[in-house]
Amino acid sequence: MNNEKKYSKKCEVCQKTIDVDIYKQGKCSYCGWWNCFLNEENPDIIATPNLISLNKAKKLYSEGKPFEPDLNEFMEALHGYSEMQFKYNGVYYAVELVFYDKSEPKISLYNSQTKAITIFIDDEDFKNNAKVEGKLLKDIWNDTTERDWLQ
Repeated sequence: MNNEKKYSKKCEVCQKTIDVDIYKQGKCSYCGWWNCFLNEENPDIIATPNLISLNKAKKLYSEGKPFEPDLNEFMEALHGYSEMQFKYNGVYYAVELVFYDKSEPKISLYNSQTKAITIFIDDEDFKNNAKVEGKLLKDIWNDTTERDWLQ
């Protein structure tokens, strides 16, 4: 039995009344935004478990668009989650921070179908050179789906 007390507050994005926990956290059943005090206090950063900033979510909501990260936001979220995924043409790809020795993390791109792994030295290398099906990821990003932390 769940004895956790629920509180009501207005969703940070759609302003509908929702139930949250004692930390003011809870997913909005109306717009899908995960309300969290970190987003409220820092509306321009990406805070767990969201993949875009609160201010971008408000803008997208007002335009009737889904809460989807662009490639830069996806990379910012990667540094918070360490593991992310996306889908392209029915194939899942994992993007992970990998650590070798005590050096800065590298970025791994894993194709779940071919099992191929490509390593990139940093965010810029990944954003400029990562390829999926022979195409630069940055050029096909809008055609990817299921962008999220690794499920």
